[in-house]
Amino acid sequence: MNKLCYFILCLFFVTQNNIAQKINPENIEIVRDNFGVPHIYAKTDAEVIYGMAWAQCEDNFKYMQEFFAAAKNKAGENGGPDAAGADFVSQMFQVREFVEERYEKDISPEFRKILQAYLAGVNKYVETHPKEVKIKDIFPATEKDILHLYVLNFIFMNNTAVDIGKITDNSMELYKTMGTYKGAGSNAMAFSSAKTADGKTYLVGNPHQPVEGPVAFWEVSLHSEEGLDIHGVTFQCGGVVPVIAANKNLAWTHTTNYDDYSDIYELTMHPSKKNHYKYDGKWLELEKGVAKFKVKIGPFKIPIKKKYFTSIYGPTYKNKSGYYSFRNNAFVDIGAAEQWYWMNKASNIDEFWDAVKLQKIPSQTITYIDKEDNILHIDNGIFPKRDPNFNWLGLVKGDTSATLYDYQNLIPADELPFIQNPKSGFVYNCNNTVFKSTAENENLKASDFPATMGLIGTNTHRANRFMKLLEDKEKLSFEDIKALRDDVGYQLDNLDFRSVMNLNQILKFDLVKYPDLKDVQDLINKWNGQTDIKNKQAAFFNVMSMYIELFLYKNYAVYENYLEEDLFAKAARFAKKFLNKHHGTMEIELGKVQKVVRGDLELPMYGGTQTLANCHSREYKDGKIKLYHGDTFIMYACYDKDGLSSLKTINLYGNSNDPESPHFDDQLEMYSKKQLKEVPITKEAIYKVAEKIYHPK
Repeated sequence: MNKLCYFILCLFFVTQNNIAQKINPENIEIVRDNFGVPHIYAKTDAEVIYGMAWAQCEDNFKYMQEFFAAAKNKAGENGGPDAAGADFVSQMFQVREFVEERYEKDISPEFRKILQAYLAGVNKYVETHPKEVKIKDIFPATEKDILHLYVLNFIFMNNTAVDIGKITDNSMELYKTMGTYKGAGSNAMAFSSAKTADGKTYLVGNPHQPVEGPVAFWEVSLHSEEGLDIHGVTFQCGGVVPVIAANKNLAWTHTTNYDDYSDIYELTMHPSKKNHYKYDGKWLELEKGVAKFKVKIGPFKIPIKKKYFTSIYGPTYKNKSGYYSFRNNAFVDIGAAEQWYWMNKASNIDEFWDAVKLQKIPSQTITYIDKEDNILHIDNGIFPKRDPNFNWLGLVKGDTSATLYDYQNLIPADELPFIQNPKSGFVYNCNNTVFKSTAENENLKASDFPATMGLIGTNTHRANRFMKLLEDKEKLSFEDIKALRDDVGYQLDNLDFRSVMNLNQILKFDLVKYPDLKDVQDLINKWNGQTDIKNKQAAFFNVMSMYIELFLYKNYAVYENYLEEDLFAKAARFAKKFLNKHHGTMEIELGKVQKVVRGDLELPMYGGTQTLANCHSREYKDGKIKLYHGDTFIMYACYDKDGLSSLKTINLYGNSNDPESPHFDDQLEMYSKKQLKEVPITKEAIYKVAEKIYHPK
């Protein structure tokens, strides 16, 4: 190591140590409850966040290393080909440079202290647990590593990853239609006293996420004397603050929205001058770049070089059809984590709106309640003011400054579509259009919002099912609310919905065209639309769903191109062969085929791809399929005029990813039975169920 490198490294450690020295671990108390959830107490927010980082490392250090590896462009050399795309995208989109450029502008001095405390906790854990470090050269981590990963995450969350896949695979025909696969997603429900039997206010938070990996959820409680007093979840991989949570005054949850956050520009190239494109009548030269990373294949790490370009619009890729530039709202602000911090700190609806108005979270709807009986649903996102003279839903004209919108000229947060305190007493979202968010007579109108926002206008089956189940209920008890979320039925009399499985096309096969599906048609005719574990027709339906989901995933999920009768026939034949081969019958209890699995523990799993209680499956072993995406963390928050009166949650497997921990799978059986755990919400109650009390050292 040369002297300059050694000096820089020493300087970094001195800076980190100064931060760490200001935080005395003796002042931080981690109280692990009987489910292993850490409740962290300290005087300052920074101390609490340090303690959270420490506890997060204790439970999830394997995934956290993978997370930080991506910040160093080492995802592929550790995770193989499936992870390498993150390295290419990170470099082509110049995420690190963007974070460097925006750091001083976007991150407040208050939140820098939070980031520094978090990283001090992570790096101290690394320093004191060297045997647990499996990935070299990624620590010590920095605040900018964390911010880099938040930006990278939103590139994937706002559908840009799908666009990148289409462009790099030269699948340009897919831009002729704009339907995109939205089979996965989340549920959010809020009910005010106008709709509840006990006069209380309820929130249901039900995100649908991958069941394992960096973006699965980890549960935590934070309690400082500076106002951070919250219980919720953040990402296992290293989320700095809770992203779905409840404090003593208010609670919120998120669902993914699918509005137009990403644009692809088709460049007009010079007929003879290489790598020159037309812009406002002039010919500009593309900047050249090369992404360099390694990909782990077996015992080898293969070096890869992949070319890309940069135009005035942004990152640019050349395929067989031409040159295409990307532009999206992940590159407006790097402070998503900071906005979540201020949402955590809010104590009423005005303070919560102040946090929303920061406009640092690029996408995700927000559904909110509080002790004052307010309910709110916001189709949250960062929307630039686009020129209405252009069509923004297909390939965008890439030769004019008229389509180069300003990232800082945004539609203000209070002009986003939102519903606050409707007379109906409820708001909801199941990844459907914001124009179906409450009772029909109180819904927003699409005509009141700019078409350039690209707000989706379609519904999901889950949304239709929710409204159908609600229509005959004037007042709801907690048991009614839970039954709504727990529902595993398909609405067979309402088939007009966006879903992986279009029931119109499979409830009645053309038996002249497909005579081999007569037995399949007989099975479908017997099915009652339920996907409970005892149902004997649901397994066939779910294996069909699995086949179609994989097909759509591989083909970038454009419905208009692929959801045709022949695809459903192929899926039916696959399910028929699969079940007959492994089980000798097409009619078998769903719970014998569909499982939820953690280590050696394997339990029956309910639900389907578009049921409210949600399950997306993949092939497992011995003729079984298993949950890989769907219901993960589930939260029920209840408020009366005095504040949070009850908080119930379940977190799928458990709160630890350490196979040696008793909390590796201790919630799984409860989850499979749709049971909940009662969260202790007072300090006295927390200490009563304490399993372990210690300091982070």
